[in-house]
Amino acid sequence: MKGYISHISAALEWNIPCIDAVLGNKIAEANVTHITVSSYNERHRVKNKIIHSNKIPLPSGAITVRNGKTLASPELLFLELARELSIHQLILLGLQLCSYSPGNPSEAVTTSRKLNRFLVKAVGHHGRRKALLAMRYVADGSGSIMESLAYMMLVLPHTLGGYGLGGAAFNYEISLRDGARRRLGQNRCFVDLYYKQAKVGVEYESFRHHNSPSEQGRDSIRSAILENQGVKMMHLSTIQLYDTDAFRDFAANLSRRLNKRIYIRAKKFDEMHALLRTLLPNSAEQ
Repeated sequence: MKGYISHISAALEWNIPCIDAVLGNKIAEANVTHITVSSYNERHRVKNKIIHSNKIPLPSGAITVRNGKTLASPELLFLELARELSIHQLILLGLQLCSYSPGNPSEAVTTSRKLNRFLVKAVGHHGRRKALLAMRYVADGSGSIMESLAYMMLVLPHTLGGYGLGGAAFNYEISLRDGARRRLGQNRCFVDLYYKQAKVGVEYESFRHHNSPSEQGRDSIRSAILENQGVKMMHLSTIQLYDTDAFRDFAANLSRRLNKRIYIRAKKFDEMHALLRTLLPNSAEQ
């Protein structure tokens, strides 16, 4: 039986940041290996394996070799998991596939452009329509899963449980003026979420990386410098992100900075927002 490692098993092979949080309860399926074959007749039970079949031709590069294993490419596994994950999980998967630390795009597993190009070519495959829908909200450059989740809550449309404040870019690079460069000892700053047209920046302040007096002091100096360069800075704490009411207040304040109005008419907003919040890691030490 020939085939390739696929679905969740392939996702675990690609070292996607925080993939366990993305998959949620489905991570339990990691105790078996998912294999996809080209013939339905080969789709039978094998110990410790789940066999899938696919007869539809795949785009070039869909199957690759990594560490000596034949497996689904990041783009193919995104399409495969579109049938198994919720729309929120799928968007989060896309964001994590395209994530990287500020200024280091080569770290990303793939890019939003590669994902879109693959899906355009994958005509006839199950899950393609849902995957294309998810890609409307996938952007490159998230620096952490918490940034990804904050982005989703702020940017997704009301029908998906977000506040509809689109236009944000991850880890936007801002060049510093000479005096600021000397003070900070660096030539540039990266803002976690940046609304370029409104010149509004949102910084996520995690417990893990912003809890010491020195870190907090440096963050304050950095924000003051960016404010002096015309960037209106806002700070989102872990407590605000995890508290539904506090986050709603933050979104309302942000909307005013953006000269936008949040007027929610979607009947399922509360339900979808609650589902979106289930993706937050259990520990608030984020």
